[in-house]
Amino acid sequence: MPSVSLPALAAATGVAGAGISAVGAVEGGQATANAANYSAQVAKNNATVENQNAVYAEQAGNVAATTQGLKGAQVAGKIKAGQGASGVDVNTGSNKAVQVGQREVSKLDTETVVNNADLTAYGYRTKATSDTAQAGLDELTAAQAPVAGDLSAAGGLLSSASSLSSKWLQGAGTPSGNSGSGVVYPSNDI
Repeated sequence: MPSVSLPALAAATGVAGAGISAVGAVEGGQATANAANYSAQVAKNNATVENQNAVYAEQAGNVAATTQGLKGAQVAGKIKAGQGASGVDVNTGSNKAVQVGQREVSKLDTETVVNNADLTAYGYRTKATSDTAQAGLDELTAAQAPVAGDLSAAGGLLSSASSLSSKWLQGAGTPSGNSGSGVVYPSNDI
């Protein structure tokens, strides 16, 4: 059975460890890229939904404004009918002022409904813009993660190689006064 020296065994395990670490760094970079791509797609989907919600909010606001306008017209009709039933001129004086005031209130109510719908739609669109920006950031992360993993793996391999060579030189045992380069320098003892 062949014997294996302790320094050779240490070097072999060091090389194996460096290789495993490098593979882990590359796989970690790819996993980060996959997660970022997933997050980017979720953000894009959210942006699409937010934009659809904005359109729905505007449509619902228009329907609500129309309904509010019809209610206002109904109230105006009741007011005018009530005034006419009392036998007074509905087109002069305070009777006319009541009708004008009611129309202004009805118009303000309708505009408030439209404004609220517009604010809701604006909120959805703002969120969609944020989601779109997040998707862009996630896509950038996904593009850079494999490069970062590769660089981390290369750095780890180089660091391990440097460490192994240093340990190998220590294990080889260089004589004192020798720099380890194979050149023996004369001492200053003269």
